[in-house]
This record gives sequence, structure tokens and C-alpha cells, in this order.
Amino acid sequence: MANSKKGNIIIFIIIIASFEFLFEWIYYVMTGLDDESFYKGLISDLPFVLIMAFVSLLIVHTSNKYFKYKDNIYIRVSFELFVSLIFACTYSFLLNYVFGNLFFEEAVYPELPSLIILVLGNSFIILVLELFFYNQRQLESQRHIAVIEKEKIEYLYSTLKTQVHPHFLFNSLNVLSSLIFEDPQRANIYTKKLSNVYRYFLSTNTQKSVLVKDEISFVESYLYLLLIRFEDALEINITGNREIQKQVIPVSIQLLIENAIKHNVVSVDRPLLVEVNITSECIEVTNNMQPRLNVEESGHGLSNLQKQYTLYGKEIEVSKTTSQFVVRIPYL
Repeated sequence: MANSKKGNIIIFIIIIASFEFLFEWIYYVMTGLDDESFYKGLISDLPFVLIMAFVSLLIVHTSNKYFKYKDNIYIRVSFELFVSLIFACTYSFLLNYVFGNLFFEEAVYPELPSLIILVLGNSFIILVLELFFYNQRQLESQRHIAVIEKEKIEYLYSTLKTQVHPHFLFNSLNVLSSLIFEDPQRANIYTKKLSNVYRYFLSTNTQKSVLVKDEISFVESYLYLLLIRFEDALEINITGNREIQKQVIPVSIQLLIENAIKHNVVSVDRPLLVEVNITSECIEVTNNMQPRLNVEESGHGLSNLQKQYTLYGKEIEVSKTTSQFVVRIPYL
């Protein structure tokens, strides 16, 4: 990183020196100076031009980071050009005044052609810097998108492994085989719900987010499978506005419900209660605490989901007491 910044600074200095040569030559043509005056002017002006260029860099950097209207490129660039114009004029007058008093013992003021070239040159530097910062933002955005896609693939892969875990399939098929003989009608519904679960997962494997109502519809199919399996040992309630026009990461609510089942005792004597509450700010998933012993750690789950939300600048809120475990997932 340090070498990259050092290389950028060297390139910046070379570009500014090249532009200084170009504008000094334009001034040379406009005023008819001889070759000796041209080279003297080039050598004497270069340090001051570099100082002005780095101040322009500071102006652009500060504007891109802190300016109130930084997201509006027209207002931001106009502001930068205005500030650079004030600076260039002030800088030129101060230099001429100071050096005039030092070497000529009287105030010297910049000539109009020199001032015009200075202002145009500084404005050109501002525009070049804006182009550079824009390119940097584009590259950073592409890198960020690449990271999101990579993490999404890892998340979907881990979720897929969870869904097709042998235990899940064994339990689902075992329940289905029992229902076929006991209650064919419920077996038919069970098969459709199981199909819905896998269809939803496969249909969202390329989506970054889904509407809350679609996620809840999928969760309800998944809950049907769970309630057939656990019966009175498990109670899951969904409350709140299901039609809220908000989005979440696919399969996130299901993952939290499965996480609660995985880490807690689920039995008729000690039923597990899971509450899914859809609020205007987030989706809150709460379960009563009755920890299981010797839980197999898969390396996925809540931490993986937290990583997904972090990529979008969001944070999952987790709170835990002796009686409850609460997870709040924000909307995207």
C-alpha cells in the first residue's frame, strides 16, 4: 500500500512537471520570450507550481470527502474550481509581492497573461484530479462488488450444504415416508412444501436480496416441514407487517430459525418457542434459551450471515440473556 501511494505521488509530480512545461511554452509563445528566459522561467516556476498542485490535490480530496454536496458532481467541481481560482489569484499576488519586495524593493504584481495561464493551469489540474478520483472510486466499487459476489457465493454454498445436509434429508424423507401411510393428503402437502423450500433456494442463488413477503412465504414452507417433524415440541409465530416493502438477504430468517433449533433442546417436555417479529426497522427473531450440550460446530450460521450484512454496511444486532436469545437483522 505504501509503495502504491509513493508511486502515485511520483506519477503525479511527473504529470504536473509535464503540464508546467506545456503551459510555460504557451506563455512563451504568447509573450515572445527568448529561449533563455523560457528555461529560467520553467525552472523557477516549477517548485511553486508543484506547491499549487498539491494544494489543489488537498482541495479535491477534501471536497470529495467532506463537502456537503459531494454527491452532486456539478456542484462539487464548481466549488473546487471556485476555491482553486481564489487560491491561484491569492497565491500569485502574494508570490509577486513577496519576491518583488525581496529582490526589487518594490511591490510587483502579476501580468494578466501570466495570471490567466496560472488560473487555467490550476483549473486543468483540478479536472485531472477529479478524473483520477473518479477512476479510483470506480476501481474501488468494482473491488467491493467482487468481494460481495465472492462472499455471496460462499454464503450460498454454506447454506446449500446446510439444506442438503444428510440429517436434514434423512429427517425430511423419514417424515414423508411415515405420512404416506398415515395421512396421504398431508404427505402430498409435505412434498409440495419440501419442493418449495428447494425451489426458493435455487431461484434466489443469484439474487442479492429479496422482498420480506417472499422470504416469509419461503419460511412458512420450511416451518411446515419443521412442525410436522417436531409437532408440540416446537412453536413458531410470525407477527408484523408481511407486506412491508423492505428487502433482506435470502434465506436469512430460515438460517436464524435453524440456528435456534440447532443450539437448543427441542422436546415436548421443553418446547422451543421462536418468535419472528417484522417491524418497521428490522426483523427480530427471538427464542427461549435452553442450550443443548455437544452441539456440532459447522463454521457457518450466524457469523456467516453477519459477514454478509457487513458487506452492505449493515450490522446484525445480537442480544442474549439467561432466558432469551434475540437477533435483529436490518433491511437492505
